[in-house]
Amino acid sequence: MSTLRPEAFRSLEYVENLGRRDFLRISAAAASLFACGSLLQPVAALAALPSGIKHMSEDEYAVLRKLMEVMLPTQGTALLPIDKIPVLQTLDGALLATMEPHILKGLKGGIAYFNDGPLGAYGKRFVDLAEADAMRFCDSWADSAVVPQRALAMGLKKLVGLAYWANPPTWAPLGYDGPVSKRWGLQSYGNAPLPKH
Repeated sequence: MSTLRPEAFRSLEYVENLGRRDFLRISAAAASLFACGSLLQPVAALAALPSGIKHMSEDEYAVLRKLMEVMLPTQGTALLPIDKIPVLQTLDGALLATMEPHILKGLKGGIAYFNDGPLGAYGKRFVDLAEADAMRFCDSWADSAVVPQRALAMGLKKLVGLAYWANPPTWAPLGYDGPVSKRWGLQSYGNAPLPKH
């Protein structure tokens, strides 16, 4: 069974600490990718990497694709189907591309650890589980008393969710028309201190 190396904890902390500004940064990058149009092709079969994926291996892509299918059930809802949105291209280009090499390496180790996680209980890797078993596995790790398991389940789900919602076309079914700061032309001051009264 895989073990989680110390650098994976740093990547988990990075993922768990993604905040509103990180989401907006991913949104901006995703909007740029989306505007290019080249990433709107349907996602290829799991055995091959679709265009736009540069920082994931085929195995990592397969794990994240399976997680996306389990955690973003859009079928039968007003939400845009995941095959119409460049979710994993957004994750790859807007987040993985910006990670320090040692953080990215840790995240990759975490993805492998997550994929091997069901071997004990199900006798299969995550990518080989039926949908119902994959959902049960994700829920069991999200509720686990084992910190690396809980952090990975929640962190990877958060990454996939952020990458989906970072694409502006996903906002319309929610009635969200984008950041008010953009519409109102508010200047960003980044992390500038608040004015003193």
